[in-house]
Amino acid sequence: MNLRQLTGFRGPVWIGMMLIFCLTVCTHAQQQDANPDNAFMNLSIEDLGQLDVSSVTGVTENWFQSPAAVYVITQDDIQRSGHQSIADLLRMVPGVNVAQISSNNWTVGTRGLQGGFTDSMLMLVDGRSVYDPLQFVIRWDTQDMILDDILNIEVIRGPGTTLWGSNAINGVVSLTTKPASQTQGWLLDTVIGSHEQPTISLRYGDKIEDNMHFRIWSKYANREAFKHADGSDAPDDWDMFRTGFRFDVDAPDHLSWSIQGSYFHTDQLGGDSNLPDPSTSFATTNIITDGRISSGYLQATLSQQPDEQNKWTVMAAYDRTARVTHDGFESLRDIIDLDYRQRYALNDDHLLIWGASWQYTSDHTEASPAVSFVPSDKCTNLLTAFVQSTMQLFDDKLALVIGSKFEHNNYTGFEYHPTARISWTPDINNNLWASVSRAVRTPGRVNTSSRVTPFYADTGILGGGPPSGILIPLTIGYGEELESEVLIAYELGYRVHLGHHLLVDWTGYINNYDNLITSSQTDFGQLNNNLQGQIYGSEISIVYTPASTWRLEAGYGYCRSFLQGDLEQQYETSYPANQFHLRSYLDIGSNLEFNTALYYVDHANAQQAERYLRLDAGVTWQVKSNLSISLWGQNLLDNQHAEFFDNERSPEVSEVPRSIYARINMTF
Repeated sequence: MNLRQLTGFRGPVWIGMMLIFCLTVCTHAQQQDANPDNAFMNLSIEDLGQLDVSSVTGVTENWFQSPAAVYVITQDDIQRSGHQSIADLLRMVPGVNVAQISSNNWTVGTRGLQGGFTDSMLMLVDGRSVYDPLQFVIRWDTQDMILDDILNIEVIRGPGTTLWGSNAINGVVSLTTKPASQTQGWLLDTVIGSHEQPTISLRYGDKIEDNMHFRIWSKYANREAFKHADGSDAPDDWDMFRTGFRFDVDAPDHLSWSIQGSYFHTDQLGGDSNLPDPSTSFATTNIITDGRISSGYLQATLSQQPDEQNKWTVMAAYDRTARVTHDGFESLRDIIDLDYRQRYALNDDHLLIWGASWQYTSDHTEASPAVSFVPSDKCTNLLTAFVQSTMQLFDDKLALVIGSKFEHNNYTGFEYHPTARISWTPDINNNLWASVSRAVRTPGRVNTSSRVTPFYADTGILGGGPPSGILIPLTIGYGEELESEVLIAYELGYRVHLGHHLLVDWTGYINNYDNLITSSQTDFGQLNNNLQGQIYGSEISIVYTPASTWRLEAGYGYCRSFLQGDLEQQYETSYPANQFHLRSYLDIGSNLEFNTALYYVDHANAQQAERYLRLDAGVTWQVKSNLSISLWGQNLLDNQHAEFFDNERSPEVSEVPRSIYARINMTF
């Protein structure tokens, strides 16, 4: 396939792109030292390597020395990316595949085995898990906030179960929001364009005392429908409203506490669904309807940190979500979380971290013609405890991390998640690390209790004879005796500073899987553990800063799967073998930015998605210190393209269209 076939684009546009590139380079040559006071662009490669991370070992540590494949998305990255959703922000992470299924639905995967839901990664927001215990997935349609309020997003590729538990088998997304003290005054952010129609965010922050700060905020978004391949509108337009607050207090004796909460609502979550036709054998009827979601949470955190190495934190949270899906299935679930973590310095070179947690989940479901849960209501308990030791040896050049998490759940009973990691930093320019981990993904309520009715069937045909005229529902019961999926992961990584302008971060991995949950090829699709095999690959990130006003970053991910068992070919081809991106951050003068990003994603046969090349480009004008105006174009190389086809939920694929938008961001 040649480049023209790949993009569906014409010569004049490529000429225009080349002119833009030449203009960028020429302008850069004239202005490369025009903005020396820009804090972000003045970060050296060494400074970029000094970013802090805490999701790997539970302790704030230097990213360059961290013994895991972890990537940090900063607030600067968020502003310069042009993305308007948390899921899309993850496109910047090497080796992570983000596929937008429809206008209101995404799937995110890493290191293979990607389906229509994100079920092998765990997401945390300020330490609170947002993994849905009913469907055992991350619901990206409800993960939203004012993007300016995000401090950073740490993304671990590979197992994170020792600290965070089951279902972090392939990765962890840990999002941290800014403390209330960093969001003082008013913020008004407005985005309007061909897809955003519009998105409006409003925030106010203030202080009650010098040690007491708060913020309150609201966000409304209305987003246009995508297109089908024939150009017709897909039924996936949607709107949503979210509001929330945060209150932080720094108390005496090194105590601090925080209370935050949020409420989310949408009654226009567009989509369609195939329902079984009770009048015709093996037939379905497509219906178009709006889904509805109402959800909210409250979270309280108390911590004490008398010094840099010793700290304890207790977190309590309550979450309630009511959801009606496009096929009419209704669910109401409540979650109570309690979590305690403590780190204790045994001496200057030995740190011990331990903790325990309890999660209680209660759900109530009401069946649709296609989906039901048996029993319809259920309560579950999840008990966990972990311990992890971090030792610094040979003048802090060698770090050894050993630990394990232990848990008891209602589906498989006792599980354990050990890991061993080693990091060697012989000098400030080199770091070599390795790890071996055992991780599990437990089956959940959806795997063990759901019943799916795809069709009605004629009893005569089912019996091998002529049609009888009597139709009965053909119901598939999922696996009540499922075991946990087990992963043994081996990782090796190397980071190096090559001079003052180049940073390279490389990771290789081998994942050996057993007991993967799949559908039977002979027993009407009932779930079983009859899939196992190996997935291996590599990821690399390269950061280059040719001048104080220009930063380039490239990322590449390679992944291959070799599986044996039911539906092996479908799972082997569920993930793109190659992914690549190139991002450019350029300052032009003291108040103008030109940011671009090029993404390439290989084809994935199981997703029925062809390879695609995506170009995003945007200009931001800092009119005043408190006012900026941006103009962005996204997916500029295609009128539209498909990224994922979820035929279980929709009979026709939605394609991501080219879009433009303008943004005004004002603080006062």
